[in-house]
Amino acid sequence: MDSVTLPRPVLYALRQASLPGVATGMLTSASRPLAFPAGFGDVLVWLWTTDSNSAVIYLAELMKQLRERHPLAKTVSPPFRFDELLTAARECLPDDFAHAELLIQYTRTALGDFYGGSEN
Repeated sequence: MDSVTLPRPVLYALRQASLPGVATGMLTSASRPLAFPAGFGDVLVWLWTTDSNSAVIYLAELMKQLRERHPLAKTVSPPFRFDELLTAARECLPDDFAHAELLIQYTRTALGDFYGGSEN
């Protein structure tokens, strides 16, 4: 994978700008199992290899959009669960990504206090 170096403020702005669009797609389809748009796995891989915490924060921010912040968040019943998000994240990662299970487990551990203690 080709890489580029981005200043942190640019990376933050790109992450924030993409979240509502990704959430809109997921919330308007409201399909289960939850699925990420094409290319999302490549974004997660890039974030993980650049800064693993950045990938975790991105998934946390997306979960917050899906559950609370997005204007359509309350239209999906039952709300998307954290486990559904992690399963979808695992499914969208490229098959040759060697750290897939580590990314998912690290995210589950890092965010466990917020989402991991319940089915929601």
